[in-house]
This record gives sequence, C-alpha cells and structure tokens, in this order.
Amino acid sequence: MKKLLGPSEGLIRFTHNIGAILLAVSAILVFYQVITRFVLGDAAAWSEVLARAVIIWTVFLVLGPAIRLGRMIPIDAIRNLLPPTAQIWLIRFVTLATAVVLFVLIWYGYKMTLRVMHQQVAMINISVAWFYVALPIGALLAIPGLVLAHIDAEAITKFKHRSSSDTPSETTDDATPDSSEEAAQ
Repeated sequence: MKKLLGPSEGLIRFTHNIGAILLAVSAILVFYQVITRFVLGDAAAWSEVLARAVIIWTVFLVLGPAIRLGRMIPIDAIRNLLPPTAQIWLIRFVTLATAVVLFVLIWYGYKMTLRVMHQQVAMINISVAWFYVALPIGALLAIPGLVLAHIDAEAITKFKHRSSSDTPSETTDDATPDSSEEAAQ
C-alpha cells in the first residue's frame, strides 16, 4: 500500500501543477480575446474557443487535487454529530458515492468522446472529442486523490476518537493545557 502512496501523491501534484499552468494559459487567451475584440475591433474567434477548451481541461485535471486537498464541500456538520463508528461508515459511503460518480464520468465521457470524434470545432479545426476526453481522463486521474483523501479522513477520525477517549488520568501533569499555556507565557 505504501508503494502506491508516493506515486499517487506525485500524480496529484503533477495534475495540480498542470491545472495551474492551464489556468494561466486560459487567462492569457481570454485577455488576448478582450484586447482583439475591444481594442483592435477585430475579435480573434479562435482564442475564445481555445480558452473554453483549456478551462474544461483545467476543471477536470484539478478534480483529483481538489478531492485530495479537501477543497470539495464537506458534510462535516452532519458527520460530527455522529459517533466515531458511524462517522467512519459515513466517510466510506461518501467515498463510494464519489467513486460511482467518477466511474459514471469515465464511462459516459468515454462514450461521448467516441460519439463526437468526427465532429470538428469550426474556429480551430480540431475534433470536438479533444474537449470531451477531458471528462474520462480527469475522472480517472481523480481516483488516486479520492483514495488518498479517504485514507486520511478515516485516519483522522480514528485518531480523534482515540484522543477523545483518553482519560485525564492517562495524561501527565506536563501535558495539561494549563501548564502548556503557562510555559508559553
């Protein structure tokens, strides 16, 4: 398992960095579009279509890092109301539901990519499939982020449960909150 963690973290970092580069590229393309349209008075139609494609790719490439880094909307308020065992089962359910959505994106994104393969984008003369293939590729690259986020969420929940079940008699006098506050002053 530990042999897979390093490459998975590397893949998440890689897609995160590629997403950041693509975001910069899309900003440059949109800026170019605004300049050509409003300053020069002759819009470059290709830059708008290309910016849209780059933004689509950016969104789906950073899906994995967003899940891994916990940037998706969590349901912590509900989860914190539950006992630790139920919290772990809720984490597992949410991970499973997210995995199902990712597999649906992979399957239908792949099918849609095949369906539109012969359609061309008029302004840049490439296949529309290059836009659609971002769905299955992004969803596939998000799976390691989902697994890593799940491992962390379960570990944190188990750690919190163990920490909260410690009784005061098990802690030393040096580790009490009052003495550490006095030491800090």
